[in-house]
Amino acid sequence: MPRRIDADERTEQIAAAAVRVLERDGLAGLSVRGVAAEAGIAAASLRRAFPTQHALRVYCLELIEQRVTSRILALDVTGRPLADALLAQLLPLDAVRRAELLAQVQLGVLALTDDELRPAAIALSAAVDRACAAAIEILAAAGRLGQRRDPAYEARRLRALIDGIAMHGLWRGHPQAAEQMLETLGRHLDELAGNR
Repeated sequence: MPRRIDADERTEQIAAAAVRVLERDGLAGLSVRGVAAEAGIAAASLRRAFPTQHALRVYCLELIEQRVTSRILALDVTGRPLADALLAQLLPLDAVRRAELLAQVQLGVLALTDDELRPAAIALSAAVDRACAAAIEILAAAGRLGQRRDPAYEARRLRALIDGIAMHGLWRGHPQAAEQMLETLGRHLDELAGNR
């Protein structure tokens, strides 16, 4: 007898399919039929989990935050290596993180004109802010943040750098892109140890 998929697992399966559709086909492809086909389920099953397209879009943003948070919590290093590994979870260094970032960007752009979607996009952005602030705190605790550095300012500056590196990584997409993203990030973190 086939195993019954519980509601939470089905919901995550559908949202993961929606993220893949966003990566492959963009917002135009994010339809009930398209996502149901990608998830391998009937459109009626999708509508039970997500009665509106808005609900699906919001859950996609929530799922991205959950996935990134889970990966960060699973990191088993300390000090500077932890800061490096934490921030790497925010960059499109592999297919999974690339798909998440593409979905986040597309839904984020939509949220600029969609008042209902905007709170979910803002919540995901705030989670990225917290990750950057946590990385600065980790560096400070490890003695890798210059004494004259303002942690709040450095967290904001790090967020801007992460956003820029991530967008360049999406556009480039060549084999050296991941290496270049990590090199740029690493050099910035090295420079934070000084007081300039």
